[in-house]
Amino acid sequence: MDKTEVTNAEYAQFIQETSYKVIPAHWVNGKPIAGHEQMPVRFVSAADADAFAQWRSKRDGVIYRLPTEQEWEYAARNGKARNLFPWGDKFEARCAMIDQSNNEPVAVAKSCPNSWGVHDLIGNVFEWTSSDAALYPGNKGEMKNLSEKHLMVRGGSAFQKSTGPNAITSTFRIAIPASRRSAELGFRLVRSQ
Repeated sequence: MDKTEVTNAEYAQFIQETSYKVIPAHWVNGKPIAGHEQMPVRFVSAADADAFAQWRSKRDGVIYRLPTEQEWEYAARNGKARNLFPWGDKFEARCAMIDQSNNEPVAVAKSCPNSWGVHDLIGNVFEWTSSDAALYPGNKGEMKNLSEKHLMVRGGSAFQKSTGPNAITSTFRIAIPASRRSAELGFRLVRSQ
C-alpha cells in the first residue's frame, strides 16, 4: 500500500506523460497550484484513479490498483490489532487532518502513521476503494437500488468531524457515485503481488 495518498506532483507527471484529458478542477493552467505539489490530488473520479494506476503500473513494471475496502480497513486498523484509529484506540487530534472549517488538505505524511508506516488514513481526503457499494459484513439491512455505479470511500476528509454520529474512525465508510470528482476525494494505490 502506498505510504501516502497520491500527490498533485505525482498526478501532474501522469498527465504530462499521457496527455490525460481530465485535469483536477482546482489546478491552474493545467498544473497544481504552486506550493500544493505535495498535497493529495483531489477532484479525481474512480476512473481517473484507475487510469493513473495503469500508467504507474506500466512505468514501474508492476501492477498497481485501488485497494479493496477490506484492504484499506486492514491497514487503517493495524491488521489483527483491529485498532479504532491507525495510531491506536484513542482519538488524537495531532494525528489526523480532520475537524477543519473546509476541505483544504495539507501536504501528505503529516499524520501519525499506522504500524507499517502508512500515513493519512484518517482525514486529509476521502480515499477511493475498488469495492462496490455494499452493506457492512454482518449487516442485515437492505441496499437501495442505485441509478449508477457507486464505490465505497474511506478515511474522511479535512472537513469531517472527530465526534458525533458520523465521527471518522477506521471503520467509517460511505458509498458515492464512481463518477464523482470533488474537493474531498483522492486516492492511494496498492501493489498486487
